[in-house]
Amino acid sequence: MSEVKKPKRPPLILDLEVEKLAYGGKGVARKDDFVWFVDKGLPGQHVTAQARRKKRRYGEAFIKEVITPSPDQVDAPCPYFGLCGGCQLQHYDYAAQAQAKTQQVAELIDRLGGLTGVPVQPTIHADKRYGYRNKMEFSFSNKRWTIEDEDGSVPDNWALGLHVPRRFDKVLQIDRCLLQTDAANDVLETVNAFAQSKKPDKLWAYDLKTHKGFWRFLVLRAGQLTGELMVNVVTSTQFGEQGDAAIDELAAIITEKHPEVTTMLHSVTDKLAQAAFAESARVLIGSGKITEKIGDKVFEISPNAFFQTNSYQTETLFKAIAEAAELTGEETVYDLYCGTGAIGIYLADHAKNVLGIEVIPEAIEDARHNAEINGLENIDFRVGDMKDAIKQRDKLEAKYGAPHVAILDPPRGGTHPKTIQHLMALNAPTVVYVSCNPSILARDLAVLCEKQYVVDLIQPVDMFPHTGHVEVVARLNRRK
Repeated sequence: MSEVKKPKRPPLILDLEVEKLAYGGKGVARKDDFVWFVDKGLPGQHVTAQARRKKRRYGEAFIKEVITPSPDQVDAPCPYFGLCGGCQLQHYDYAAQAQAKTQQVAELIDRLGGLTGVPVQPTIHADKRYGYRNKMEFSFSNKRWTIEDEDGSVPDNWALGLHVPRRFDKVLQIDRCLLQTDAANDVLETVNAFAQSKKPDKLWAYDLKTHKGFWRFLVLRAGQLTGELMVNVVTSTQFGEQGDAAIDELAAIITEKHPEVTTMLHSVTDKLAQAAFAESARVLIGSGKITEKIGDKVFEISPNAFFQTNSYQTETLFKAIAEAAELTGEETVYDLYCGTGAIGIYLADHAKNVLGIEVIPEAIEDARHNAEINGLENIDFRVGDMKDAIKQRDKLEAKYGAPHVAILDPPRGGTHPKTIQHLMALNAPTVVYVSCNPSILARDLAVLCEKQYVVDLIQPVDMFPHTGHVEVVARLNRRK
């Protein structure tokens, strides 16, 4: 007896008026008292949309047709907009983007943090809105995402670019990315052409399912304010000397064609994780590091070190942190989650002393080196996580003094709930909380302000124009 297949449900088509932007960049529309998040929807649009999924409290949809455009809608300059997941808002006027981010932060602080009446300052605009990224990671793949009406001569078993949203196994070929510098785009073009030329030698792009292949990632890092450029080609080890010889040949081509490249590395990894982090590397050009400037401070950046991705706007962010800290030169500052020490180093000239704490030993090594090259003697760094630091609080205070200001700048994943308890145990008179995730910031502020602190400043900073991301600086003062 043959199985009877259920008839496929027709797609749910919706007529929607987009009201506003949600945090993350999707449009918000309501239909029969039900909320729909519309991919690439803009406030003021009247659209026909198709439901992608529907949950109990909300649904997700994508636009089929724009009936009435948004009054702030513009033409996106990037040919990959709508396919690549890197930018969500290129089709939205920049001033409207920044205004929407201010509104989103205010709503999250109110709704998730339960803090009403907290003044949220207008989002600080970025002066440079394209070519601002100092780091881009591109993936090689033997499974290219095919674009409609694409030239049929383009091979479907090759791509160097960015992953398509919701598809880990497909990569969109990117010839030029508007978010990175022209010099970096020129190198991207050279590497892509060279790597493709090695396919007859069986140096294929890496296959995420079989884990066979040579080319894995291309990481480009730029010193935006120093003019330096790092090229890091990440491959597997599967082709031994043949692979090394190919990378040596590529290094010679880059040396000849791209004098702006100050350092190049060949990194190798056979780990299955789709992350451009290698176990070992050999330096082919230069020192293996680049330098960047923030204000009058110089930072040396190694291939795997974390550094703010928008150098131009980082100084704006650090100025906002310094203004929130209100340093007079007499304070002891604890820089928690200090990473490679950038914030503490920037503030050191305005404080009596600075202590940075970070759990990653390699980051602390970079922080100490960066403090040394800037000639700072009033800053120190220690390896450890928050709970260990609090346990040694008496020793820390005996050596550095009790903190007048605590800087908290957690990674995008946010803080562990216990971290907030550790922070409160420090009992610093002022806390400056720097967050790239305002949802988690709002959650933590609710706990911090329940009994111990009062928020008197929320300052959003736009670090990533044309995306849904926003950085926020919050100042908390201890209750009297």
